[in-house]
Amino acid sequence: MNIIPVRVTAAETIAEGIRLLKLAPRDGSMLPVWEPGSHIDLHLGPGIIRQYSLCGSYRDTSTYEVAVKREAASRGGSKFVHESLSVGSELSISAPRNLFPMHRGARRSLLVAGGIGITPIISMARLLRDRGQPFDLLYFARSEAHAAFRDELSGAALDGSCQLLFGQERDAVEATLANALGNRRDDCHLYLCGPQPFMDTVRMVAARHGWPDDAVHLEYFAATPASGAELETSFDLKLARSNKTFTVPPGKTIVDVLREHGTDVETSCEQGVCGTCVVKVLDGCPDHRDCFLTSQEQASGNCMAICVSRSRSTLLVVDL
Repeated sequence: MNIIPVRVTAAETIAEGIRLLKLAPRDGSMLPVWEPGSHIDLHLGPGIIRQYSLCGSYRDTSTYEVAVKREAASRGGSKFVHESLSVGSELSISAPRNLFPMHRGARRSLLVAGGIGITPIISMARLLRDRGQPFDLLYFARSEAHAAFRDELSGAALDGSCQLLFGQERDAVEATLANALGNRRDDCHLYLCGPQPFMDTVRMVAARHGWPDDAVHLEYFAATPASGAELETSFDLKLARSNKTFTVPPGKTIVDVLREHGTDVETSCEQGVCGTCVVKVLDGCPDHRDCFLTSQEQASGNCMAICVSRSRSTLLVVDL
């Protein structure tokens, strides 16, 4: 994976608990071109790699911008960004990857964001504006103070196509979504990003109004954590290429066990979000716990994200 040394050139608070970083290459070169929906890995320290959506200008490759929300239950990433990074700090990032691409055939787009989920969505809005393609944007936030990019979204820069919705209760959120998602045109595509409960609500309302799966595009920030009960079962993992078999005990992931036995596998988020660790399944029944694979891919049982997913069968054979 291409690793790029960068330096923080600007750091500012843009909303309650949200910090915006500007990152520039240390050698003064230009960064790789990217498209809205892309994210990068931030290498924040030993064992701390986090993914953040690019939210600056897709036309400017002299710097990248990411906005990071400070999480109360931070596993080290957002806390580090908010407390340890400042102008002049040096770190490494990955080249952009786009797991949330826009559908090029869409004639109209509906963009829906909840909280920090605005970061990939605002880049999409800018691209649609620049292309002269019609869109509507709904941004749900706890309050005006918690809304990132508030001035840009509420001003004329995005052609008045944005609604900022503050402090709505669940019933009001559903009513707003129902009004926006009703009477879908065949050429309209939906893009959504935000916390999982919010995303689930949007998907539920979209399904209720007949939106087909191939017109709904989304990005989660993290996979649903497994419960303690689900982690209690061990299983055997067989590597087809080397004919080695290892036991994956409760409380350890497949990736953990492979690394303990000297088998290096490429990972990135290790949360079941990015798809870097997806492998082919040759035999057995995966217990999918990621949010990268589509429901059809999960149902096929032909592949799995080994950073979070486990096995429903006592033996799982993978193409490694």
